[in-house]
Amino acid sequence: MNWYPNLYVGKKAEKKREVLIRKLETGKTPANTYLLTLPLGEKNQLEIIPAWNLKFWYKKRMVPMIIGLGCGRAEMLELLQQITEEVFRQTGGADLRGYFERTISKFDRKQ
Repeated sequence: MNWYPNLYVGKKAEKKREVLIRKLETGKTPANTYLLTLPLGEKNQLEIIPAWNLKFWYKKRMVPMIIGLGCGRAEMLELLQQITEEVFRQTGGADLRGYFERTISKFDRKQ
């Protein structure tokens, strides 16, 4: 799996964070679990996907960077709003994809 180093986790998901991550790492798809990912295509900022979509991407060896983890679509939307506000405060803009791509490259350089 390709996890963002400072993974964003919703309130409900935080309570079972380790269990959810372990299940996802072993190829299981926990019910009502959603992921916020960097898109594989060029056009979107970020994508909210149900965890079961990973099974299709695994087969193609195309696992996106996972930015956030949430229990339910509503929690994922709240998390996305929180992230958008945070990025806006830090950068003055809403280029979420660019922000995370720059952040990830900084982490890669440190390692």
